[in-house]
Amino acid sequence: MSSEPRTATVLVVDDDREMVSMLRDLLEVTGYRAVTAYSGAEAIAMVEREEPDLMISDLRMSGMNGDQLQTQMKRIAPSLPVVIVTAFGSIATAVKSMRLGAFDYVTKPFSNDELLLVVARALEDRELRREVLRLRSELAHRFGLDQIIARNPNMLAQFEVLRQVADTSANVLITGESGVGKDLFARALHYHSRVQGGPFVAVNCAAIPENLIESELFGHVKGAFTDARQNKTGLFQAANRGTLFLDEIGELPIALQPKLLRVIEDKRVRPVGDTEEIPVAVRIVAATNTSLDDAIAASRFRADLYYRIATVTIAIPPLRERPEDIPLLIKHFLARTSSESGRRIPEISDEAMERLLHHPWPGNIRELQNAIQRALILCHDDRIQISDLPPKVAGEYRPSVNLEFAVARNMTLDELEQEYIHAIMASVGGNKTEAATLLGIDRKTLYRKLGASESE
Repeated sequence: MSSEPRTATVLVVDDDREMVSMLRDLLEVTGYRAVTAYSGAEAIAMVEREEPDLMISDLRMSGMNGDQLQTQMKRIAPSLPVVIVTAFGSIATAVKSMRLGAFDYVTKPFSNDELLLVVARALEDRELRREVLRLRSELAHRFGLDQIIARNPNMLAQFEVLRQVADTSANVLITGESGVGKDLFARALHYHSRVQGGPFVAVNCAAIPENLIESELFGHVKGAFTDARQNKTGLFQAANRGTLFLDEIGELPIALQPKLLRVIEDKRVRPVGDTEEIPVAVRIVAATNTSLDDAIAASRFRADLYYRIATVTIAIPPLRERPEDIPLLIKHFLARTSSESGRRIPEISDEAMERLLHHPWPGNIRELQNAIQRALILCHDDRIQISDLPPKVAGEYRPSVNLEFAVARNMTLDELEQEYIHAIMASVGGNKTEAATLLGIDRKTLYRKLGASESE
């Protein structure tokens, strides 16, 4: 099969045969494929037969004029860009055509270079739009429900909730431990919703410093604070007509929660330092790995905000509660990782599979995925052995303290926690992100616990 790019086809429409001939010759000499029509009716028939990439149409034609033709084209070929040709005195009419959706217009008399520049820009814009549609289609497939692998009844029940709520405007709260796939569920909600063509903007509320999160969410104007050297668009505006995913929302500072509540209720955002409010249409999907009920009881989370973000709740069970899904996930990760690395899908020894099936997976799906990636890299002869698995999965990892030893030393719960945190940190070579995942807490909480131990 040839890898040469397809020559763009341009449809020229005019009841002036000399103009049609001139434009056809110019386009063909330049390297385009030109097809012609001498009336609106002929153009419609040509579009249905040839599927051109661009239409150049005169504005004033007998019978169906350029605007009428453009209106018809919007119905039968909505993605077809249109360039209008008009006389100098009809610019106002050409501007009207632009409002109807024309890409651009040229006025007679025009130079060849002027017309070809507009043609090139229109075709480039069409390609960009095609690429955006292709990427959106690819994302919709990648994050579709069929990409969330499960046969566990509890998981299937959550799928059904997702299906029912996806194409509504209801705000959704996703709960579950770190690593269970809350981000995947959030994206599936977006790509199955009525705003799937809009942006999906994700923000980790725990990862942004407390003094910056208001500016990140709502934006700011120049001069709003010391380092505000220019206007900044907030994430709510960036997610307009799409979905804003607020991950780890339980870590949102209590002082900011009333402002978030007001934006959700009023559908208007006021950038920091501004006096004007900006309307936004955003679907909120939030996620947490902690109990918001406990946070409300401890006055760390507002009950009124909770009720606004949790119109519907999706609770994802941890991997240890869905053992029937582990073989499916292992098969999926093996196939995907092998494909990405260009290797054959390896077999798994019975002993290695036994360890994989019975490991408690405190880091959930993320930990399982990392274990499979590691095993695929280290295995020989296309066969995964126990030695290829991470030590804590293979059974070689032993914490520096056991319960009997802790009891003998009369260790406090805080001391035992610190011992365990440092043992986990040692097992992952000091990687705080992986340690937080294995501990089932977010990085912000891990930093706080480590800081507390180092200050003692």
